[in-house]
Amino acid sequence: MFAISLLGRDYPELGPLAVVYAPGGGALALSRGREPKAYPHTDPNEDAALLVRTPDGVALAVADGHNGAAASERSLEAVRDAAPSLVVESADAFERAADTLVRGVAASLAEVAPSRSCLLVAALCGTRCHFASFGDSALFRSGARDQVNVTNELTLRPSLASRTLPVPLWCGGFDRTREERVALVSDGVTNFMADPRSLPRLLADAADDASAARAVAEAALDGGAGDNVAVAIFGGRLE
Repeated sequence: MFAISLLGRDYPELGPLAVVYAPGGGALALSRGREPKAYPHTDPNEDAALLVRTPDGVALAVADGHNGAAASERSLEAVRDAAPSLVVESADAFERAADTLVRGVAASLAEVAPSRSCLLVAALCGTRCHFASFGDSALFRSGARDQVNVTNELTLRPSLASRTLPVPLWCGGFDRTREERVALVSDGVTNFMADPRSLPRLLADAADDASAARAVAEAALDGGAGDNVAVAIFGGRLE
């Protein structure tokens, strides 16, 4: 298993943009943003992004921590550990794995209360993409005009650990073409891009995944980005 990540605690300054890419496809981008946050916060950069390649495919995740960067880091640690069970063709198996993941993250956040986290996960296996969406991060694909997932008010917090969530309400999936790009972005992207509807075109036009991740993040920075910016992209073939 191979994993790369970008963590907000490593990028606390306004302005710089980090971009990393994985051999065989996939890229991440992260920035604190261009302008200071206009709302109360604990750490300057509480976003994080992750890509994991397993023998069966790829898992992507973006996390937007609240009340500290520890929430996003713990969320992505859990996704990395759960990746083999998430990257599956069966929707039912994915939903079961997502349920276990969510309750595990919630239990972990009890150690850093009152931290909570938005989390968006996508699992690509063959031509299938499953996703689980908790919070206001967004999933786009180069072959679709509109945002794929429905953002919601559910954030992962310690109180969720003791009950099983109706995970299917926040899960979905689609078939992608062999090289269609999928992008997960935090709300620092969708809230500050001049026109988020242009994001699929940025994905389609980029020469490679790293260029796509950079283009999406820079579009948010060009819009002023008064929030953290996280991007996770994959557009390679999965045999």
